[in-house]
Amino acid sequence: MTFLRSVVRSGVPAVALAICALTGARDADACGGCFHPAADTGGSVVTDHRMVFEITSKETILWDQVRYAGDPKEFAWVLPVRPGARIELSRDEWISALDAATRTTVQGPTVNCPPPVVATSKSGSTSSSSSSTSSSSSSSSSSSGGAGCGGGGGGGYSGASESAPGLGSGGTTDDGSGDGTTPMFTGNDDVEIVAQSSIGPYQAVTIRASGTSGIAEWLTSNGFVIPASIAPVIDAYTLQKLDFIALRLRPNQGTRSMRPVRIVTPGADTTLPLRMVAAGVGAKVGLTLWVIGEGRYHTQNFPDAPIDWSSLAWNVTAGRSNRTDLEAAALATGGGRAWITEASIRSSFTVSKYGSGLPNVFDAYMQQCQLRPKRVVPCDESALPPADGKPEDVVSTDPDAGSADEDGGAGDADAEADAGADGGASDGGIACTKVVKGCDGFDDLEVAARSLHVGDSWVTRLRADLPVGALATDLQLGATSDQSELSPTHKTTKFTDPTFDPCAAIKARNAAVEAANKADQSRYTGGDGCTCRSARLNDGLGTWILIGLTIAAVPFVARRRRNRK
Repeated sequence: MTFLRSVVRSGVPAVALAICALTGARDADACGGCFHPAADTGGSVVTDHRMVFEITSKETILWDQVRYAGDPKEFAWVLPVRPGARIELSRDEWISALDAATRTTVQGPTVNCPPPVVATSKSGSTSSSSSSTSSSSSSSSSSSGGAGCGGGGGGGYSGASESAPGLGSGGTTDDGSGDGTTPMFTGNDDVEIVAQSSIGPYQAVTIRASGTSGIAEWLTSNGFVIPASIAPVIDAYTLQKLDFIALRLRPNQGTRSMRPVRIVTPGADTTLPLRMVAAGVGAKVGLTLWVIGEGRYHTQNFPDAPIDWSSLAWNVTAGRSNRTDLEAAALATGGGRAWITEASIRSSFTVSKYGSGLPNVFDAYMQQCQLRPKRVVPCDESALPPADGKPEDVVSTDPDAGSADEDGGAGDADAEADAGADGGASDGGIACTKVVKGCDGFDDLEVAARSLHVGDSWVTRLRADLPVGALATDLQLGATSDQSELSPTHKTTKFTDPTFDPCAAIKARNAAVEAANKADQSRYTGGDGCTCRSARLNDGLGTWILIGLTIAAVPFVARRRRNRK
């Protein structure tokens, strides 16, 4: 049994069995199978899954980001996991960092157009003013173009770039991870409660079947609506002796408080169960998968679809490249079952690489928290007072807690009041708060790096747009034979319109200026190039008289000299 089988079974996001019981249209990302109650006639559909899957010899970690719109009371999430798997709280910033480090960008053509021709008007203030205006327009266009191609007086092509849509920062503001409330799930003859606890805004329970069935029935009896087509899939995972982690929002929690979760499972496997994803999707489902490991990964039992980047061209009218068209064509191959590799890069999880020009997960993650001020938040569940503690007890895990300082945070009365409201027991129990600073609680990098070899960490970004029929097969991942990096940054020197001349505008302007210069010059020169006399006749007359008298005097002076001899 492969681990991923065991993983989604171990909790792979794609395997995450998210149960979205909604009464209207819902928006859920990476929630695994999305189950709907019978009354949900609106046809809620999962359109996209975002998963992070780290494979090492010591452990396999699955991160899953869930976005949910609807009644928080109806949100629930179920993941098949191998025995020994545990669930932990993560942050939106983690997937945002991976997205930023691997997002596809395209740089359009950089064109060097001829320099602007300078007007040489001699015809007075009107022509001079026109020249000044034209020069100013050219300067402005050149400045905005940024590609060495000004378009003065009519615009010109400006080099540009595009970036694939990102996930957004999605910053998490809630640093608390529990309020001490213990969910009250109960087992039965067929299902054993392995563990249950509060984790962040969620109630979590791990269940295990005593036989070969019973999980679907237990989920149904606890408010999870299981489609008839998915019950056999759950039973199949049960036959593999997998546990299940069920997750739902605690009372009085809104969807804004939802946090990503990670499932840590001992051992390694390269199988990503896709069968659970079929629940709640439409005709197709988009899948984005980041694979973290010590090399470049690809899909083994699904077609690889290489993109012909040599066909990349820039569409001037649309202001973007034809990248999406090339990707769509690649994804459509293999009966729509193909996966594309958007990026595969070496990236540091422990060291900053600012200025290196290389994508770096460390920097993308840490820059989201380094400037955060101190803040008062609810205590972690492990920091709560003992059971016999007094209601007025307040526990802090920071030596500065409770004292105001110039950074704010501890002295923020509103934050402290909010923390007390969120961190105290719902029935007026113990309020537990703590002060956190900057990147306190941002531990995804540490978790991701602990089992990787420093300096040999890879992030591979894969994407597919699969028809629902392709979800009947689990995804097998494997190392590629080509272990070279694939950069997410691309550049093209071509245009989608081969007749487009990026310098047409400046060429037209230069021609107009040259024509104006020539017309202006013709006022001072003849058609044969000889200089025309425009000065008055008496201009310089004295000079000509002096020359004439000098010439006339020469013979007279010569005769007098001969007579003297």
